[in-house]
Amino acid sequence: MAKIPIMLQSKGNWDSYGRLREFEVDGIVVDDDATYSLSISIIAQQLMIDTSEKIIKIKYIMNEHCPPMEIRNNMGVRVYMETKEENKNLGSYPLCITVRDFNMKLSITNENTAAVGSMVIPKYSDPKTIYTPKDIQFDMLSEHGVNLTYMQAWRAKEKALQFLRGYYADSYSKLPSYLYILEKTYPGSVVKLKKTDDDCFLYVFVVICTSISGWNYCRPVVVVDGTFLKSAYRVIMLTANTMDAAGTILPLAYVVVDSEQFKLAYGERANMCVVSDRNKSILKHIWTNIRAKFKKGHLKLSELYFATARSYTLDEFNERMSKIEEIDPRVKAYLYDIGYHKWSRVHAMVNKTWTMTSNIAESLNVVTKYTRELPIVELLEYMRTLLERWTKEKLLKVKGTFTYLGYKFNKELDDNRTLSHKLRVRASADYIHTVIDGVRRYIVCLENKKCSCGQFQLDELPCPHALAALRQRDESFEEYCSPYYTRANLLRTYEIPVNSMSDESKWNVPQHITEEVVNPPKGGKR
Repeated sequence: MAKIPIMLQSKGNWDSYGRLREFEVDGIVVDDDATYSLSISIIAQQLMIDTSEKIIKIKYIMNEHCPPMEIRNNMGVRVYMETKEENKNLGSYPLCITVRDFNMKLSITNENTAAVGSMVIPKYSDPKTIYTPKDIQFDMLSEHGVNLTYMQAWRAKEKALQFLRGYYADSYSKLPSYLYILEKTYPGSVVKLKKTDDDCFLYVFVVICTSISGWNYCRPVVVVDGTFLKSAYRVIMLTANTMDAAGTILPLAYVVVDSEQFKLAYGERANMCVVSDRNKSILKHIWTNIRAKFKKGHLKLSELYFATARSYTLDEFNERMSKIEEIDPRVKAYLYDIGYHKWSRVHAMVNKTWTMTSNIAESLNVVTKYTRELPIVELLEYMRTLLERWTKEKLLKVKGTFTYLGYKFNKELDDNRTLSHKLRVRASADYIHTVIDGVRRYIVCLENKKCSCGQFQLDELPCPHALAALRQRDESFEEYCSPYYTRANLLRTYEIPVNSMSDESKWNVPQHITEEVVNPPKGGKR
């Protein structure tokens, strides 16, 4: 263990060039393995600094071309000691010591909270960052020796958000200009702004042209979900989404409050279905109601209920409903009153396939969770950039994929293929086969793409029994899969790019658009 002599420069002032001027000189000797806390203690003792009232800040200068380096922790001490090892002379790499009051308090004034707010602006540049008033209190005390009250820290946060995002009310007035540029950037998009008679905001509806084009290559099942925003005004954001050929989310529309607007944008399609968590057709919401209304057998009921909803055949469905009735007859009556077609796969009037049991809307809500405090224009822009980023990432990914089906459905097909190897097949006719699975027998009709297990026709993907029949015929699976699952459809979904919008400083907006008045919603602030 070596002893290191160190010069101390204290009671000086930093100039604009990062140099300490008019300082006093002192010296200490420390072990080369000293910790940060021990170093502070030795310095405080030598310079007679009361660390219960003062904060010691340590810096040193490596060379005249670098700004001063600050020592804040053990690693900082270790780096300094390694540097000092090269030249152990007392005068080499002196430590510059400055001291501040520990318990300094800010008076509660707009000027001070604004100053603190300006210091923490970088913390809020990413909406996903969680930086609370308590975090502000801690950082201001540890880094600047400033002891803030919680209210001061909260006001500083509000000031920082105001500096960064402006006033919420002002954001509504920017809507006409933003939507004008949006339509110019993406021709063919559907953008609608609805106001009350006295120019108060009612709703805004945005569908980017890329989504309109991509929608034609996805199954016509739309999942709509809503969430309350945490901005100053009582606003709800709705999103409409579907599932692409890779089994991932394709956002179709956002900030939607009128279902008729969606149909105008996308038009009607055969077997089109809109699933919303605002009705009783969502599995999770029905189960939440069952748990609240009926108090017994939740563990068994949960497993049975979801298995019943996912049943592929009426026989499976009826068998499981009988077991539910044995546990609690009231649950069966409740599910009957809702209507089996709203929650059961086998009773559904439109084939929702994988979308019925997926949580794509909730997945999007997780992604947008941290944007709910943004002003309205910033929120719309976040959704646009999200679509831009996802489109580029998914197109890049699919171009590097060489399977016939998208990822999710290719994996499902592989799982079915593995199960099919243990099955025996007996041909009955050209396209009709009997498939034996242990003691069970299944009838597969390849011509009609059906199997008595129900999975082939409902999933629109060859089930294990169909794959066993195809293997016996030495026939490929491709023509028996839904085109909505194919790589070709996935490429077409994202073939139109979402290009970046120009910076606001370069917008060229007609005067009558910039002068259009949009006031905040009538509901008032929270």
